[in-house]
Amino acid sequence: MKLKNLRLLPLLLALCLALAACGSGDSKAGVDPAKTAQALLDSGAFAGALDTMDTETACQLYGIDYGDVTDGIVYGSLSSGAEEIAIFRMKSTDAAQAALSGLEQRVEDQRAALKDYMPEEVAKLDGAIVTQLGDSAILVVAADPDLAQKTLDAQ
Repeated sequence: MKLKNLRLLPLLLALCLALAACGSGDSKAGVDPAKTAQALLDSGAFAGALDTMDTETACQLYGIDYGDVTDGIVYGSLSSGAEEIAIFRMKSTDAAQAALSGLEQRVEDQRAALKDYMPEEVAKLDGAIVTQLGDSAILVVAADPDLAQKTLDAQ
């Protein structure tokens, strides 16, 4: 009887390893910045044209440590309006959490800058999406925040 159980041991170990490998699909993994940004751009959630911004420059603007960024993409309004997309894949979930502070501050800074200059843009900032998905920190300011959120949810 013991010999029979011993023969099952390699099979059980292989099964445990296989199950562990299936479970290791890192729940901390975030989104693909370029793919997610393109989905947002294609969604129709934005009223104005957006253009890319250099990621390193954007990190300085948002107060994010560029050394913690593994991938990122940023689009800003061509008309100096509030609409923008910033998606940063970070080295860790802790780094993504820290990046959220910079993104939240960006919304407040934009609100202060645009309240007198472009007051119609402030409503877009009121609907800003600032969120963390695993190791990704995301900012989306869109004309249609509900559509932008649905697009993010689909990612």
